[in-house]
Amino acid sequence: MRLTKADVIECFEKRDRSYRLAIMCTHWLRDSSQYTPSAIDEAKSLQMEARGLWISYLDLAQALEQQDLREALLAEFALTHLYALICPPFEFLSDFCEDYDKEKPEILLLRGLKAAGWYQFARIVRNTLSHNFRFDFDARTKARLPVGWNGITISEAMDGQEITHLTLWHKTGYDLFLEMRAFAEALPTDR
Repeated sequence: MRLTKADVIECFEKRDRSYRLAIMCTHWLRDSSQYTPSAIDEAKSLQMEARGLWISYLDLAQALEQQDLREALLAEFALTHLYALICPPFEFLSDFCEDYDKEKPEILLLRGLKAAGWYQFARIVRNTLSHNFRFDFDARTKARLPVGWNGITISEAMDGQEITHLTLWHKTGYDLFLEMRAFAEALPTDR
């Protein structure tokens, strides 16, 4: 097998910590004035050397000073971390179940995964987060729509639209992650 249950759980633990750190960072970035040092002040003087060039963060400081740009940057930042929260754990779960079924075909873990109430929703979200944060439905996916989970419905009308707070955002993304994690924790450990 490519993965053990411990590998799957470790993936979930790492993504969980990273995502919660990212959410903490958004608070520092969103209301910079209440923190010392402020994110804006830090960005004004920050530089990074890469390939012999000095990269300034001044453009980010200027964007953070403008509320509409700041909110757009924070949404983009959070979406990137939402990708990291959902996509790798989903892949680890799928790979583990597929491999386990090859070794123990009588167990049918993959069938159980696909039957989970959140699976089809998570699969579509994973695809959306992996492909420029836009819903892009192939014929197979369209045939399964609408797909609902936790009071949210993904429908064919969303094809081509960006993922937003109306479809999946911080809390609902974390709720989905926790459902996937509960499935992972219930995986068998024997081979």
